[in-house]
Amino acid sequence: MEVAIGSRFVGFVIDQLIELLRPSASPIIRNIALCVLRKLKFIMSDSLNDIIDYFDHMEDDISARDPMDPQIYIAAVSGSWSEIADLDLYSQRTATGNTVLHVLSQCSSTSSDAVRQILTRNAYLLLDQNAQKETALHLAATKGHSEVVGALIDCSKMSRRRNKLCTMMLGITDNYGNTALHKAVENNRYEVVKLLVEADTSLQYEANIAGECPLYIAAEKGYSDITDRILLSCESPSYHGPGGKTALHAAAIRNSPECVVLILAALRQLTKHVDECGWTALHYAAKYNHRQVVNLFLSADKSLSYIAARKDSGKTALHVAVIHGNLDVVQEILSHCPDCWEGITSKAQNVIHLAVENERGQVLEFIIENSWAIDLINKKDVNGNTPLHLYVATNVLQGHNLVNHPGLDRSVFNKAGLTPLDIISMDEMVTQRQMAIRDELVQAGATLGRRNNNITRSVEDKASNKSDELEHAQAYTIVATLVITVTFAAGFTVPGGFDIDKGPNEGMAVLARKAAFIVFVVSDSFAMMLSMVAVLLQFLLKDNHTLPEKLNILQNIKVCIGVAMTLMVIAFVAGLYAVQPVLAMRIYLCAVAAVVCSPLLVYLLRLALECWTAAKNDKDGQISNNV
Repeated sequence: MEVAIGSRFVGFVIDQLIELLRPSASPIIRNIALCVLRKLKFIMSDSLNDIIDYFDHMEDDISARDPMDPQIYIAAVSGSWSEIADLDLYSQRTATGNTVLHVLSQCSSTSSDAVRQILTRNAYLLLDQNAQKETALHLAATKGHSEVVGALIDCSKMSRRRNKLCTMMLGITDNYGNTALHKAVENNRYEVVKLLVEADTSLQYEANIAGECPLYIAAEKGYSDITDRILLSCESPSYHGPGGKTALHAAAIRNSPECVVLILAALRQLTKHVDECGWTALHYAAKYNHRQVVNLFLSADKSLSYIAARKDSGKTALHVAVIHGNLDVVQEILSHCPDCWEGITSKAQNVIHLAVENERGQVLEFIIENSWAIDLINKKDVNGNTPLHLYVATNVLQGHNLVNHPGLDRSVFNKAGLTPLDIISMDEMVTQRQMAIRDELVQAGATLGRRNNNITRSVEDKASNKSDELEHAQAYTIVATLVITVTFAAGFTVPGGFDIDKGPNEGMAVLARKAAFIVFVVSDSFAMMLSMVAVLLQFLLKDNHTLPEKLNILQNIKVCIGVAMTLMVIAFVAGLYAVQPVLAMRIYLCAVAAVVCSPLLVYLLRLALECWTAAKNDKDGQISNNV
């Protein structure tokens, strides 16, 4: 009792001296004196608040400290205590704010004796932080220097404050919110982790700035031994991660069955914990096709397969697996919970809707082969669409099993009053795949809805327009033939004529060396060749091609003729330019060429875009045939 009263009295006296020194004229003297007095109060105090107050003021005292002497730094790096035993250690700091204790802890794995000697004389260095707010324990834990970590923990427990000081040291965080345990786990330092968690089993390590607690980091990296140690040693381990996830989410995403087993054994309640998206750990295992992890979850609790993500359209783990085309996981979930196929999302879509909409051919084929598929195949979503409505609107999915399913209603209407055939008929550019689907539907007895006269009329008008366009294809042949005739004749009646004088250039074009003449020759020859290609393409229209193929050929004919006519205009202007001596006339010719060619170029760009769209649709159709 008397000792406690004496300690309080000494503390009171020191506080008064500190207040008297604050207005001191010399900042350096004031800081040194304040540092010494606070150190004295720290040594004599039993109050944790005094300890905290001391280290809160340490940052203010750094300005009074000297740069670290090279001799001290070299000795500290080597872990030699004998060379620095008699030196003033407190005032020595590196450029990054490291004390001798920091340097020893970071650079030498065998410096535990030197650490103990330093802390015997300078215990206040134990909680000292550098510019990154790291203690010596942070650096030793990062490097995996288990002997140094053990020495730091032992010294913290040898003080009069014992576990209070140790707990405070273990809980100090750096600029990123990481404790020493965070750093040890991140760097896979098992021995260090063991020392840290056993030093204070009741301490809860909260999440860092990134939202990660040590257990989450261990599970995310798949460190099963560290995960096991934390779960065994910590009385109430924190398990939180970023985005509302838990360590079990992290283990599932990592595909670490070992970590999953350990966490399930210690924290079974995490199986139903959902993140910010409403996903359980099972949802993530289903997404990433981790079949073994899915098996572990459902073996532990089959009800997990029925949990719907309320913040993500009510998807279950089975829905997620179907969306991502993970057939193995789909089969695994159904083997544990055969009735979970009945579940629908908040958009009233079942597994067949999802397989079709996301174009998962293998999953769709597997589902269709099951007897229960007949109960889903004609179900409608919130828009009244059945899986068949979605199927005919896709680009690459091939699903003849769906179209030919005996229980399929091929003429069902959605809320817009459209049947699957109506949707195909409304497309401007019908692909080969859609043509094949249409033929299959028609053969199976499907019909147009005819609920909307505008749709029927539009379909008939488009069919009529396309037929008319093919009938007018003969006109393109006539134009191409005329271009061939003109360009062929121009090739032998070149501007400027031929050289008739005797000599090496006899019979050669007079203007052969002029740039305008070269443009004339190139443009004229290309115009003739493209016109010939257009004529050849015309013959392809006579073969047995589908309507989309014929329309694509016709588009190519248009492009060839359009380019040929543009080049013919350029050849004509270039020929006149080559023989025209007056500059004003040359300028006039260039202006005429620009005026004439501009509309042609716009027309060609539009044709090229149409051809590209048609080619893309054909490619999609070809891909779908191979799916």
